[in-house]
This record gives sequence, structure tokens and C-alpha cells, in this order.
Amino acid sequence: MAFSRIDLRNFRCFDSLSIDLSSKSTLFYGKNGCGKTSILESIYVASSGRSFRTSNLESLIKKGSEAFVIRAYDDNTGSILEVKKGNNKPINIKINNSRVTISELVRAFPSFSIDSKTFFYNDNAPEYRRKQLDRGLFIASPDYAKDWFGYFRSLKQRNSALKLGDLAQAKAYDPLLVEHGEKLNHLRKNLISEVKKIYDELVDKLVQENKRADIFSNLKINLKAGFNDKEGLLKSIENSNNVDLKRKNTTAGPHKADIIFESKDLLIKDIFSRGEQKLLSILWSLSQNIYLGRTFNLSPILLLDDLSSELDDEMLKCFLPTLKYIENRFVFSNIVELFGSKIDSDKQSFIKFHVEQLK
Repeated sequence: MAFSRIDLRNFRCFDSLSIDLSSKSTLFYGKNGCGKTSILESIYVASSGRSFRTSNLESLIKKGSEAFVIRAYDDNTGSILEVKKGNNKPINIKINNSRVTISELVRAFPSFSIDSKTFFYNDNAPEYRRKQLDRGLFIASPDYAKDWFGYFRSLKQRNSALKLGDLAQAKAYDPLLVEHGEKLNHLRKNLISEVKKIYDELVDKLVQENKRADIFSNLKINLKAGFNDKEGLLKSIENSNNVDLKRKNTTAGPHKADIIFESKDLLIKDIFSRGEQKLLSILWSLSQNIYLGRTFNLSPILLLDDLSSELDDEMLKCFLPTLKYIENRFVFSNIVELFGSKIDSDKQSFIKFHVEQLK
């Protein structure tokens, strides 16, 4: 399912607002502080039950109001989603008047946010890249969630035993750790491999239109498993037992995994400019969205705030043709309308809103 319209009441700076979203690309533009980011945030809250800006959902309630309400509509299925959060009350989520959990919400209306951290994906800690990778797998595969929770439950128990200096007890959790961990590793590697194929197809198309995009070609994008993949997880854990006992935690396993982006055997973070890193992050996120849509019959929304920030004219020209290859909804913001006018000539199901005129 995917949003075709969203209604806000008492959300951030908006008393009320109703917006029809494009089936492909929607741009919100306007000066800083007019509410562009708040609109994107409302879509993310409606599809995930949380904000990409704050952990305090009560701060999203318009000052002087008792609660915010977000309603979203899917014209294709007729589904209606309502997310309500009141002061000192838990979040209330309903689809077609039936209460659902956040896990059910995320799978019904999946979305991904490209925020300031994602802009510089390669500069962030490995934990951040793992979370971004796992979010896609959580949405696509209920089995992945079972193995993820199974792995981390066993890991927590094993680490507790290590803290007590009890290696024998720690080793008792190895079978479950290995069973779930090997599955996590396999699914992660498969996702990266399949998304990379789509990424390469997308970049090839961009290069045909703008040779400057060639910088994004022929990248090596691989999973660093967090253990010796050739010898297997069990052997890696056994070889690390003495170190684990000294450090009082498990040092080998999928919880140490990372995604490595390289060009000509050099790390992307060491050779790409900030603008190049940002566009790479956008292209990778778009490729993952396309993969999830094609493979799992999902319609994930990709949200991108402040597109032109950090992108010079060359990188913007590289980006523009991607709008022709959008397969799911892409909602983004920019400070100036000029950028939107550049898109018009190449638009495909493209809508733009001047946010200051929406209020």
C-alpha cells in the first residue's frame, strides 16, 4: 500500500493541511522555516510511528493543542490510515478502523528517509549502515525479523555469561547464535547483491545522459560480514573465545557487520566530495526502494529533505534524470522553486507545492 493523499491536523506548524501526492515524484519548496520538513516528517510518522527528527512525539503536537492526527489514504486499495498522538498518551494507529502495531504499520506503508545522516552514509559509523540495511529486510521479510531477534537475544545472553567470566555458559548459546547469525548474513549479502544490480542499471542510464555520472560507475559495494565468512560463524566464534573472555563481549558476528563502498580499491569516504557522497546515498536508497517494490510487491515511499543542500550544479544535473526512472513514490523538498522548474521538462507524474501558499 502507498499514500495517495495525506491530511494533517495540529501537526507541528499546521492547524490543518490536505495534500494529494503524485504516484511518482512530489516536490515541496519554500524558504527555510515554512514547514517543508514537517510535511515530510508527517509522512514518515504516518508510515513508521516515529519521527526522523526527534524521539519525543509529543513535541510534534501544535502548541496549544491536545493531540495531532494524521490521516493517509490509499486510492488503489481504499485503505485509510489514522495515526493519533495526544499529550501524555500512547500513539494510536489504525488501518481501516482496526488498531495495528508499529511492526504491522511499517510493513503496510513502508517508507525510508534520507536525512542529514544518510547524506553522508559512508562517513557514519558501521552501526548506522547496519540499521539502514536491516530496515529494508525487516520490511521485506517477516522471517528476517525472527532471525534478527533470535540472534540478538542469544548474543545478549552470551555476553552476560562472558561478563561473569563463564565461558562454558557463554558457549551454550553458540548453536542458536550461529543458526540465526548465518541466516542474517545470507539475507544481508543477497539484498546488497540484488540492490547493486539495480544501482548499476540506474547509473548506466544516468551516464548516457550525463558523462559526469560516470564517477558512480564500477563501484565495489560489499558486505563485511563481521566474521571470517570463509571459515564460517561457528569457527570464527570459537577462535575468538579467549579474546571474548578478556573483553567480556562477543567480538565476531553479524552485529559487527558493515557495508563497504569502494572506488578503485579506495574507500568512498576518502575520495568523494560531500556532494558526491550525498548523491551516491540518494542513488543507493532509490535502488533499494526499486528492489523492494519489484521483488516483494511493496510500494515504499522515499523521503528526501533539502535535496540541493551540498549538491553543486554538476551533481544536480546528474540527479535530474533519475526522476524518469522512479518506480515508487519519491517525496522531496528544496528551498527554491527554480529547481522544480528545471524538472518540469523531464517530468513524469511530477507535482510541486509552494509550501508557504499551502498554509
